[in-house]
Amino acid sequence: MNVAGILGKSHTSDDRAVFVDLKTAWIIQGLGHGHQDVTKLKDPTLVLKRTESNVAATAKLFHFAEITEKNMASFHFHGNLSAYPISALIAVPYDTKSGTILRGRYLSKEESQQIVRPEAVIDRLLQNIFRIKNVLDAVIAVVALATVLAVILVFALSLRLRQREIQTIFKIGCSRMTIAKLIAAEIMIIVFSSAVFCSIMMIAVRSMSNDLVRMLFIR
Repeated sequence: MNVAGILGKSHTSDDRAVFVDLKTAWIIQGLGHGHQDVTKLKDPTLVLKRTESNVAATAKLFHFAEITEKNMASFHFHGNLSAYPISALIAVPYDTKSGTILRGRYLSKEESQQIVRPEAVIDRLLQNIFRIKNVLDAVIAVVALATVLAVILVFALSLRLRQREIQTIFKIGCSRMTIAKLIAAEIMIIVFSSAVFCSIMMIAVRSMSNDLVRMLFIR
């Protein structure tokens, strides 16, 4: 089939979808096909049975692998089209009353089909997502607090292990203020380096966020 057009990226599952009409979808599923005109066959090995109203062809009959303007009319379906599969459809009611009546027809538990309102489904989905987000925010807050406490503990243990070094610096003439400035400078260097590294990572993730979402969540 020829591609009629390509839509712009929407960063949703539609980016990987192929939009065709219903009969084309059935042909893709193998429910419809196109072949040579059996009434004009000259090779007797291609005809299985011939009557006044019907011609049955053998498996040797050439089937078209591509739909073109020349062979489009030869594509057809066998059987009752009303029994062909339709997985879903979009119903647009005239008004609220019509929509309510339509939904009421599918309330039975024995009904094998269902009708849903996309807005209601998305609302429930978003509620679950935000509920999970709140849980993740709480977990992140606890982890952040634990990280801060761990950093404080590391600095405290580092100062304790460097006690002799600090005393030596004090004995060679450095004041307590100078020692405090040295320790503060070390802490600032570590914090600044961490901030730069985190900023680089955030910029990288942000620049690839759309591709990451597509790769992780849209399949």
